[in-house]
Amino acid sequence: METHDDWCNPKHVAEVMRQVNHPAIAVNWDVMHPVRMGFATMDQAFEVLKPWIRHLHVHDGLRRTGRLVPIGKGDYDHRRVIELLVSIKYDGYLSGEWINWDDPYEVHLPRELATLKGYEREARESVLH
Repeated sequence: METHDDWCNPKHVAEVMRQVNHPAIAVNWDVMHPVRMGFATMDQAFEVLKPWIRHLHVHDGLRRTGRLVPIGKGDYDHRRVIELLVSIKYDGYLSGEWINWDDPYEVHLPRELATLKGYEREARESVLH
């Protein structure tokens, strides 16, 4: 179940997950939408959803215009997302969404991966210290 469209409120998604209560049903945490729609901060959404998170959609954007931008250049704190995932030793899936971008994937995919891996490296180093 993805936190998107009519399901951006993480509390509503958590309630569905509690009622379904099945190991084959999980949450795809689209990290942008609960924050974009004003239902939760990154930390709040994570805290509510973490028992069920098995997949993430990551993409950054500008709230004012709705335009998607490279991760780390927008209004959504992906560094914090990675810190939260490291805190629970997350080993599930993460996928990027790049909709209507002018540059080809050969440009934006390596850039996005480098940014996310940098955040992961920083988060793991801070856990060690």
